[in-house]
Amino acid sequence: MEKKYSVQESSPQVSIEKVISMIRAARDRQIDELTKDAALLSFLEEHYETFAISAVKKEFLKRDLKELQNSSLDLAHYSSLIKQMKEAATAIELTNHPLVLQELKRLFQKYGF
Repeated sequence: MEKKYSVQESSPQVSIEKVISMIRAARDRQIDELTKDAALLSFLEEHYETFAISAVKKEFLKRDLKELQNSSLDLAHYSSLIKQMKEAATAIELTNHPLVLQELKRLFQKYGF
């Protein structure tokens, strides 16, 4: 039961701080979902064709996901999305956004995925 999160702008102007906050909230929700065993294994299966991992590796992944969730948003990494959202007058889908997935995949590469 994956929720979709999008941004609706009521006016052409939205603050950069609000955009950053929305991106971070969407990223954090996705990370929070991945800290659940079923969602983590589903993600690994979908993106890495990995169907099982050791309990130890799973706990290390969850720990690193929590650390990523508690870290600040990499503004350079998300700059194109920030600009796009700032200029957009329509909804932008943030769930499974390529930039969020790219950031997650960097973390998973650390573990050989």
